Amino acid sequence: MADVKKSSSFWRRKALDIASLCFSDSLVLLIGLYLGNWIIFKIHGIPVSVHYALALIPVWCIGAVITQSVPAWGLGAVEELRRTQLLLLAVFALAGIAVFFGRTQFLSSRIVYLVSYLFSAIFIPLARIPVKKMLLAAGRWGCPTVLYGAVSQISGVLETFQKNEELGYIPCGIFTDDSVAGGQVLGVPVLGPLTGQTPDAAVAIVPVAFAEGPDFDKTLAGYQRVVLLPDIKEDVFLWAVPRTLGTLIGMEITSNLLNPFARIFKRGVDLFLTLLTAPLWLPLTVILSLLILLIDRQNPFFMQERIGKKNRLFHPVKFRTMVRNADQVLKETLAADEALRKEWEQNCKLRNDPRVTPLGKILRRTSLDELPQLFNVLAGQMALVGPRPLPDYHHEQLAESARAPRTRVRPGMTGLWQISGRSESGTAGMEKWDTYYVRNWSIWLDITILARTVASVISSKGAY
Repeated sequence: MADVKKSSSFWRRKALDIASLCFSDSLVLLIGLYLGNWIIFKIHGIPVSVHYALALIPVWCIGAVITQSVPAWGLGAVEELRRTQLLLLAVFALAGIAVFFGRTQFLSSRIVYLVSYLFSAIFIPLARIPVKKMLLAAGRWGCPTVLYGAVSQISGVLETFQKNEELGYIPCGIFTDDSVAGGQVLGVPVLGPLTGQTPDAAVAIVPVAFAEGPDFDKTLAGYQRVVLLPDIKEDVFLWAVPRTLGTLIGMEITSNLLNPFARIFKRGVDLFLTLLTAPLWLPLTVILSLLILLIDRQNPFFMQERIGKKNRLFHPVKFRTMVRNADQVLKETLAADEALRKEWEQNCKLRNDPRVTPLGKILRRTSLDELPQLFNVLAGQMALVGPRPLPDYHHEQLAESARAPRTRVRPGMTGLWQISGRSESGTAGMEKWDTYYVRNWSIWLDITILARTVASVISSKGAY
């Protein structure tokens, strides 16, 4: 009876989450269709009509369920974005085929078609964010999940699930043979030994080694889903794909940025986006330059040598945010304050930097000080997304395992390090996230980083 109740609860939660996301997606599609028709009405006076185009909505919902784009439990933001965008392309491609071969036009013009697609591509992922938050607040998002294994193995996984609740795996218990003080790990209760099980969870997270044990089938038979954790490093895990090799199962890991076509495509996207947004950032660059010149009476631009792709030196352009004699001020400050000296040695940054001007603090908080680096992007010295460009002294402080991957790609204006706490994550965070990015690059990862950069800049989290 317990198994029946657990199964029923799992499918009810899944159905609710699917229905909620499908409703959100359908609303965005509908708004996009009306927006496209409204534009046609304003241009040509053609009455607004989306009668036949409404067929897109059930096609979308069916496709989303089939491709598991909803509820997307366990996919992660990058994979969810990839599946959503590819499905959207497929749905609109089907609509285009229907327009070409059918007698009735589902989308009355190319303008409607383009506007509806672009609107949906942007706002379907954005609209899902508040929906998931509401479901989380109501305790209805995701499914209760238990973790099996040694505490040392599952602590990192547990922390990841707690920080990324949108994954849909909500930890409710742990099974381990380790002795745990207080009976909890990161606030999650230990429910018993590795041979235990619970009717309150539908998903089990299990190390691969446990699957080889004699109790595997008996212990995990009652769960709706079992996720095996292979013993590989997290910084190569994003695009690990299972492959069947006869009677064996292997994990294929592809380094996408070693593909010359991928590098050319990434460069093309950088140029396209930079030139497309030039009417916005060029005037802002001019205005801020004049403002710095008027207030601080000094050259508005600052260029310092950085290490780029293949260890080539270049000079990224930034707005000047420091006083004239910045080096002398830093030297005197570090000599007079031991705590600040240690902070500088650890991160090569100071939270309360005496060299930064009042206007400079605003520019740094909003990340507008890095706006001129778009010229470096156009020059091919930088990318929109990539590892943080570092001066020689900071680059040498990184571990060799982190330095080598960084120099294989162009440094970026933004990156995983910046959206993962920026200065708060320190050098250790830079080693982790920048290396992860190089080994796991995809266009979907770049889009995710760019979107999260906007949110990170707005919140100013970790910026100083």
